[in-house]
Parts: sequence; structure tokens; C-alpha cells
Amino acid sequence: MSPNEAQTRKDFIDPKLESAGWDLDPSSGQVRFEIPVDGYDAEPWNGVTDYCLYQPNGEVIAVVEAKRQSRDPRVAEQQVRHYVTEIAKHQSFQPFAFLTNGRETYFWDVDREHKRLVAGFFSLADLENLLYLSQNKIPLHTLAVNTAIAGRAYQQEAIRRVCERFDGGHRRALLVMATGTGKTRTTMALIELFLKADQARRILFVADRDTLVKQALDDGFKVFLPEEPRHRIRSLDTDTTQRLYVATLQTLSVCYRKYTPGFFDLVVFDEAHRSIFNLFREVVEYFDARIIGLTATPAQFLDRNTFQVFHCFDDPPQPTFFYDYKDAVAEGHLVDYDVYQANTNFQREGIRGATLSEEERNELIENGIDPDDLDYEGTEIEKTVSNKDTLRRQWEEIMEVCYKDQSGLLPAKTIVFALSQRHALRLASAFEEMYPQYPNLVQVITSKMERTDALIEAFKKKDLPRIAISVDLMDTGVDVPEVVNLVFMKPVQSQIKLQQMIGRGTRNDETCKYRDRLPNGKKERFLIIDFWQNEFDRDASEEVVSQDLPVLVKIFNTRLKVLERYLETPQAQQTEDSQRVIADLRSQIAQIPTDTFSVQKVFTDVEQAWTDGFWLYLNPGKISFLRAKVGPLLRFVAGTDVAAATFTNKVERLKHEILTDSVQPSTLESIIEDVGRLPDFVLRDPQKQEAVQTCLSTRLTSATPAMLDQVIEDLAGQMRNRREKPSNFLELDLKDRIAHSGYITLGDGGVQVYVQEYRERVERRVLEIVESHPAIAALRQGAIPTDLQLVALERTLREELGVKLFSEEGATVSPIAADVVGTYRVAATDVVSNIRKAFNVLRAQLEMEELPDYETVVERNFDQHIARHAYSADQIRFLRAVMTVFLQRRRIEVADLYDEPLDRFGEDAVERLFSDVDVQELLALTDNLAA
Repeated sequence: MSPNEAQTRKDFIDPKLESAGWDLDPSSGQVRFEIPVDGYDAEPWNGVTDYCLYQPNGEVIAVVEAKRQSRDPRVAEQQVRHYVTEIAKHQSFQPFAFLTNGRETYFWDVDREHKRLVAGFFSLADLENLLYLSQNKIPLHTLAVNTAIAGRAYQQEAIRRVCERFDGGHRRALLVMATGTGKTRTTMALIELFLKADQARRILFVADRDTLVKQALDDGFKVFLPEEPRHRIRSLDTDTTQRLYVATLQTLSVCYRKYTPGFFDLVVFDEAHRSIFNLFREVVEYFDARIIGLTATPAQFLDRNTFQVFHCFDDPPQPTFFYDYKDAVAEGHLVDYDVYQANTNFQREGIRGATLSEEERNELIENGIDPDDLDYEGTEIEKTVSNKDTLRRQWEEIMEVCYKDQSGLLPAKTIVFALSQRHALRLASAFEEMYPQYPNLVQVITSKMERTDALIEAFKKKDLPRIAISVDLMDTGVDVPEVVNLVFMKPVQSQIKLQQMIGRGTRNDETCKYRDRLPNGKKERFLIIDFWQNEFDRDASEEVVSQDLPVLVKIFNTRLKVLERYLETPQAQQTEDSQRVIADLRSQIAQIPTDTFSVQKVFTDVEQAWTDGFWLYLNPGKISFLRAKVGPLLRFVAGTDVAAATFTNKVERLKHEILTDSVQPSTLESIIEDVGRLPDFVLRDPQKQEAVQTCLSTRLTSATPAMLDQVIEDLAGQMRNRREKPSNFLELDLKDRIAHSGYITLGDGGVQVYVQEYRERVERRVLEIVESHPAIAALRQGAIPTDLQLVALERTLREELGVKLFSEEGATVSPIAADVVGTYRVAATDVVSNIRKAFNVLRAQLEMEELPDYETVVERNFDQHIARHAYSADQIRFLRAVMTVFLQRRRIEVADLYDEPLDRFGEDAVERLFSDVDVQELLALTDNLAA
């Protein structure tokens, strides 16, 4: 029977109030019970609040309306509304309200916000903070964005999108911004806005990588909000006196309950798509704050669950703001890349004894290896076999084609993505043997190396090492702008992973500090050297994103399958075997943390599974209910012994296979292997002999459920002590060679390849312009170039290089790699690239490294134009689109604002978004910039 209201208050509500810091002793003055509400008819509601929560000055800051557990607390809406409005007549503000049945608790700021389910009561300090924010907040969209922090137009649009969303009453937002486009800056500018608007006073930044958290603290809060008190949360250090907090998701999942659900006003989750699964989901849901999710993963790769968590409910789902890599490259905020692919003969043909020379076969025989036993596919290299000379040939290719530093002698900053820790160490050893003249040039940086943070810092800030060999650790989250070489020494099947890895090289020249480490002292592109024919241009729609079920859920589902089998006969439910399965299922259910918010939200729907009556009679409907509703909650169980659970899952699977006459050899082999790798003290333990013999004999194929349960009981907990698998990995040193190499084309136009003669022709014409153009003469005299001078220079270069040069010589524009290696064709659409080359020549001639190009000038003027106006996010997005069209056409007329591609904003977009004065100002801007 469900407890009545009085019992609910005593057993459930009172303890939760106390855990939020409320002193229930009447003498404290913090909480009073059953307080009459003046002027309210005592019937039928009794006319009294169940609890009143007080400030020290005696004013009621919140009321709590309690219902018995069997009732939905929201039925008291009208009652609570009356309470708070009546109380407001006798004090300086309207109190907040909680509606609760001891299990579900709703927080309600009546008439200002919708009620919402929360993880528990708020503390007095939380409520006083909310009251302050409620009384003092300023609409976010009315404040100017700090362009010193986030001055780019797309960053301002992102901020405006979030502001407009939150000002509209939403509580969650999702920003998708390509790696290197300034998520940290955008976030800091957003946080500053929240602080200035008195919409947040306690802010938490969370990420799943230590490097991301340190970046937010050191490169974010300390740099852009230096006056704000800040704290890094540790499991044993949960300060509550600061304003800005950072934490790893892993740490927070251990200690989040040390903070009340209402403690934070704003929570930012970096790489949000990784923060929402299984146990971590509880951290996302626990805090009753407004939440911003950040991710660099392209929107097309995000699953539906991610969008739902951040309340992006459109169909198809769309993030609050999206700025992808292609847009960032087009606007000059990130750099594009070239791809150089190479394969050795063994990678292409495999390693087979039949194809080796007699000399190589004899060498193998001398080393005790039968050459006829060698039969490896190329894809097995570094997985089951390694060949030292293959590594040598790969290093030679890398050192030959990689982008070098300013001296042209040493490789520029390079990340090599290795397949495994041992592969990384083999690569480092091969390099050290080949290039002893370059000590400290190469460093293995993996999670298994000691003092990883120090190694990463050295790679970031010091001249050496130049080449970091990494396994997973540097795929994401590590920001080294000077990286201009990415070497793929492993195949990457996931397009999401591939995009994250590419992001290590996309930072542009503006972000680089160490010029001597860059090719010619600047960063214009980066190079991918790929030895595994990865598909860098694969369509995103081909990616299938799936989350593997947690192992505890797998065990639960397998046991349900076994139980279903028993239920096929009427008497089977009462047998010892079926009762044992039921006991195991109930034991698992008992592990589900019912006090977590994520479980509490659905507990009313599933609580019958915790009762004895539910299990007295089982049927297919109940089994389906357990599988669909209860089993998934096992993902919130903390502290799982993964090795024990994995072994248990295998044995439970075997139990089902025996029951259904479908025993799989792979299941038997896996169990036998696991047990065979246990240490001797386990295998010789007399108390475990029976279980060991069951697994290591023919009895395993026909073991009874009781025998297999004994195996789980005796051996699962020992699986963490298993010895390493015996390795049949073979290391060879056979002569290899690069069989195929070269630049590959990507996308519609492909990677540009410039012919030397053609480049010289362009440079000759540029030098003629340098000698004769008045604007250049002025620059040579030391005057600082104005934007108008730079626009005039662009006009001249466009005219001379885009028309005269090529009409005179009968050619069109720039050569692009043709289908036949060694030949070139000339495209008629790439004047821009020649102008960019011209700027490089001019910079060298004028000794002006910072001479900005036309795109930079246009973007700067558009950014300044936007910053001068209090534009909305929609207006900023339209203007960014206008800028893109303008850079393509070099001029804009009124009619263009209504034509493709700007018509995608709607036929009435111009009138809807801008006044006549706004339009005239925009056209005046583009007229001045026209080239």
C-alpha cells in the first residue's frame, strides 16, 4: 500500500529537505509546517501550506506542497498558485514553490516559468540566488557581445542564437562548431553576457577530457574573465564559494551530489555528444540549470538522442547554431588540407612466403621461421605481423614529403596516428635507428606513457619534439595550432573519428605563435600523409552511429531469454532453475540506483518490478516490460567490475545456447580461454576446482544451469586477474618498397597542383605591378595601408591576373591535377588562387608579413559593421550569407538580396529583417569594398 501524506512527509520529504540543508527544528526558524494562508477558504484544501521555507528576515522564500506517493503532485497546481499569490501580498516578493509526492519533485516559479521536474529541493542559498536573478536579470539579447572575446560574425551569431533561445524561455541549447573556430572564445563571451545580465552567478564548465578542462580554465576563464573567482572541482575538493567552476565529467560523476540540484545557474558541456550516455547522463540531468552543449562533431553525425537531450526537437533535428568546417575554410577561419597517399608493396600485396626471394626465404629459415607459413594480407600489417623495413620505407616517405619548418630542414610540427602502443614504440625505434642525427625529434605520446601532460605541453610549446606519435590520446582535445602534418599510420573506419583527427591540423595562421616552426614562417594549409587509403571525402550519410549496450543490460536481457524459455511450460516457473534466474534478475534490479534523478523520473512507471507481487506470476507481457522499461536502467549502475560482468555475460549466453540446442563454438572457446588465463592460485584453489573443471573439460558443452551459476559465482570475480593473452604477433625484417604514392584529388575541384612555369609567369606579372602601381608605391614608403588601398590593390590584381594575363597568353587560370599523372589541365574558374599567390609575392617584396588579403579586409569590415549594430542572430546570419555571396561576385546589387542563394531566407527576408536605412548602409559598405 502506498504511504499516506503524513507518512510520505516523514519518510521521504523531510529527509530530502534536510539533505538540501534545511533545519526542520521549529526553533531554527527555517521551516514551518501547515501555515494558514490568510483569506483562503479552509475547505476543501485545509487552507494551509504543508511547508513554508523562510529567509532569515522572516519572509517566505518557498512553499512546499506535499501529496501522498500515489498521487501526481501536479494536481495541486491551483492550490499552490493561490498560496504564493496570497503570500506575496504580505511580503516584498512572490515565493517559489515545490510540488512533491516524495518521489517526484517539481519546482515552479509561478506565472514566470513552467513547472519542471527537479532532482531534489534547493538550498536556502540556491533560492536566494534565484530570487536575486529573478529580480535583477536583463534580457540577454539587449546587451552587446564583447567583440574583444568573440568578434567574428559567426561567433556573434552563435551567441545571439543562444541568447534568443534562452530569452524565449528555453533552458537548453546546442552549438555545433568545427574544431578551431573558437568554441572556447564563444563560450567565454556567452558566460560574460550571462554574468553582465545577472542571469547567472554560478557557472560550471564540464568536459570528458582533462585537456579540455584545463583549456577552459587556463585559456578561457583566466584569460577572458580574470577577475571572477574560479575553482576546479576535484572529488575531494568541492568548494561552493566561487563563481566559475570546471570539472571533468568523470570526476563530477563521483561527487556531483555534494552540490544541490539548484546550485549552478548555467552548465556548459563540452563535446556534449560524449556526455549523455549511460551513467554520465545522470550528471547532465541532475542540475536544474540552463545548459549549453558544445561539440565539434558535424551535425550530420550526431544521433537523435543528442538533439533530444538539448531540446532540439525540429524534424529533422537542428542544433541551435551550426558552423561547419567547409564554411570556416571558405571564410578563412580554418585552413584546408592536401592529401598525400602512399602504400608499400607489402601493404598492397600482403606478405606471403611464396612471393619472397630465395635469399629472403633462407634468411627466414635461419631464424626458425618457415616461409611457407607466411600468408598475411596487407590489412594485417601491425595487427598480427610487423615488418621493420616497411616502417623504414614509411619514414623515408614522411621525411621526404612532409611540410618542413621555416628553415626547410626539419619537419614542422607533426602528429603520427599509430595503431597501438607497441606500433608507436616500433615506429619511434625505427626512426631513431634511421636518423641518429635528430635526437629528441620524435616522442611517443600515449596514455600509457608516464607524465603524459608534460609530454603534451612540451610538444605544444617547445621546439622539440617535432613529431608526436600517438594512439587515440591526441585524436581530439589537443590544440597545437602549429601542426601542419598529420600522418595516418592506421585505417580509420569511423568518419566521426576521422573528422576529429583532421581537426588537429585545421587551425589557421592567426592562431600560431611559433613562426619558425611553420613552412616559410606561415600556415596556409596542412598536409595529410596517409598510408592506409582512408576515405577522407566519404559521404557523411554512410556513417552508422551506434552505442553498444552496457554489459549489465546484456546480462539482464540474456537472463530474460532464458526465463522466457522456462515459461513455455506451465510448471517451469516453479522449478529450481527458473527460480534461480528470477533471483538473479531481482538481484540485478536491486542494483539500480533508485535515488538518482534519471531513475526517479521514470520510477512510477517501473516500481512494480521492485515488489514481490510482480514476480508471483510471470507472463510474456511482464517479460517484455522488464526488457523495455527496467533493463535499460541498469546503465546507471556505478562501479561495475567490467571483467567480471563480461565473463558473466558469456556464461549466461552459453546457458541460453545449451537450453536452445544452439551452442556456438566461439562462446565455448571464449570461456575456456578466459578460465585458462587465470593465475595458478585460482586454478589450484580447492574451493574453485569444480568450476574450473567444468570450464576446462567436455562437461562445458552440456553443463546444467546450476553448474554454470557456480562457474559465475566462483570465477567471475577473478577475471580481473587474468594473464595477458599469449601473442602470436610476428616481427619480420623483409625488404619492402613504396609501391604507389602521390597527391590525391578531393571534392569537386580537387587539390590544386601548380606547375613551376605557370607559377613563374604569375610572379613575373606581379613584379611588374609592384613596380608601377601607385598604391604599392605608397605602401613601400612605409604608410600603413588602409582598407580602401587594399581594396584598390585587389581590383588591380583581379584585372591584371584575371583578364589581361591569361587573354594575352591564351590560357585561362590555374592548373589542376589531371587524370593522367604528369599532365595538367587549366581551369577557367580560379582567379582567386592566383591573386592569393600574388599577395604572397607582394608580402615578400614589401617585407610586410601582415599585409592582409582581400578576404580578410572584407570580413573585417563586415564584422565591424555587425558590431556597430544590435543585430539579431537571424540578421547576422543573413549578413554572413551576403558576405559569402559578395566574396564570390565582388559586388552586390539590391536585386541580389532577393536572388539565389539569399532567397533561402524567404522572399520577404530583406523587408522582414532590415529597415530601408539598414539596406542602404549595407549597399554602401559593399560599394566601398567592390573589387
